Amino acid sequence: MASRTRVHVWLVGLFFFLGASVSTLHAQVTTADIVGNVTDTSGAVLPGATVTITNQGTSATQTVNTDSDGQFQVRLLPPGRYRITVELQGFNTNAHEVALAIGDRFRLDSRMAVGTLAESIVVTGESPVLQTQTATVASLVDERAMQDLPLNGRNFVRLAQITPGVTEGAPNSLSSGNRPDDRRQSSSTT
Repeated sequence: MASRTRVHVWLVGLFFFLGASVSTLHAQVTTADIVGNVTDTSGAVLPGATVTITNQGTSATQTVNTDSDGQFQVRLLPPGRYRITVELQGFNTNAHEVALAIGDRFRLDSRMAVGTLAESIVVTGESPVLQTQTATVASLVDERAMQDLPLNGRNFVRLAQITPGVTEGAPNSLSSGNRPDDRRQSSSTT
């Protein structure tokens, strides 16, 4: 009877350890967001400005208005090139273009100058999007790279290792693949 109790205690301890060691899994993100605020040239917020976001590939359009703090957000946008137009009566219209990838959270702080309704400003740039809303570092390997890059043995883990900042795990660790009984080498990244 005592050995049976030990087995139960051991099993409960094992399940508790396994439950405590499992990390939280996050759903895979397949969309992008655009957030920001609208101010005038002196830095005062502009509530009620109309922000129109147009997907240049599909011509799908979403329109939002800035809140009382001059802020706006548009979530769950599919990846692609977008044209963002900010309008408010009595101010020049601002237009911005941006390319969004999966998981991007692009921040647009638009300063509007007083002007006539006929004027507009178009700002176009190709600088990389800086993620200021999250500390997550991510990289997207596109289809062409997967087909054209020379991968040793066609090991899919090598795709993760071409991302800047990713290195192979410690050479003598359990997940490095250097144990005699392990047949998948280089499966660990840090």
